[in-house]
Amino acid sequence: MQTFNAEILAAVAAIDQNWKGKGYDLHSYFTHDLAYGPDCCIKANHPPLTMCVAAVTEIIVEALNGYFAKTQDSVPFQKLPIRSWRGGSRSDIRAHIFMYDGLHCSGTAHALERFGIGRQTSFEQLQPGSFINLNRTAGSGHACVFLSYLDAAGNDVASYGPSVAGFKYFSSQGKGSPDGGFGYRWGFFDGHCPTSLPNGRRRDCGIIRSAKPNLLCCGVMLHPASWPSGDIIARGVAESLSAVTEGMNDLTPDELAQEMARELPAPDLSRFDGVTTD
Repeated sequence: MQTFNAEILAAVAAIDQNWKGKGYDLHSYFTHDLAYGPDCCIKANHPPLTMCVAAVTEIIVEALNGYFAKTQDSVPFQKLPIRSWRGGSRSDIRAHIFMYDGLHCSGTAHALERFGIGRQTSFEQLQPGSFINLNRTAGSGHACVFLSYLDAAGNDVASYGPSVAGFKYFSSQGKGSPDGGFGYRWGFFDGHCPTSLPNGRRRDCGIIRSAKPNLLCCGVMLHPASWPSGDIIARGVAESLSAVTEGMNDLTPDELAQEMARELPAPDLSRFDGVTTD
């Protein structure tokens, strides 16, 4: 399996350099209007403010832009056209990453898998540049890019093992903080949070450890060289939704196409409140 992790990490580094700490707001998407390979643009609504699910989307789009800048390969942007990042229908990847109501999507990795451009994995299999959607005991949630495993003292752990008590991640968070927005956090599973961390490292505690993807959704994005064709992507999304959405199996092909293209109501994102322990 050829992953896109290296390109995701390059996008994290570029965003950290250029867009960190610009502010967190639950109803704001993207720090700026995003190019999409040869196309323009995926519009920001309140730049430079953003929130966590939009932040992960921005990282993915900028990773694809980095790939395009190096290769001039426009095929991925044809297979997954810009409208899929703008729209809110069942056929649009944005609706799945943002976990619109009724789509039964567990998070970024699940959305990428539905579109044939990613795979869900276990937490133990994560590599830097993978994705996590987490839930906390307090009832809130978060979307982020996984960077490393941590022990109970907040030290990096080279690979998964019994000493792992959490993980370092990059996303947008820090509601109400003067440096809220894109940045790093050191996340710890419930019961393993240190009293504090040195050198200004900020904790995110009370994360639920679970093998259930609706509580801890983990996985990777595939390299565009491994993406299926556009028609296979569309068919795969429809088939995956038919398996989990009541009544879709009973629709005629024309009715199914209409249902897949119908704009859905905007989701309730209130649990992605941007609040972390520090």
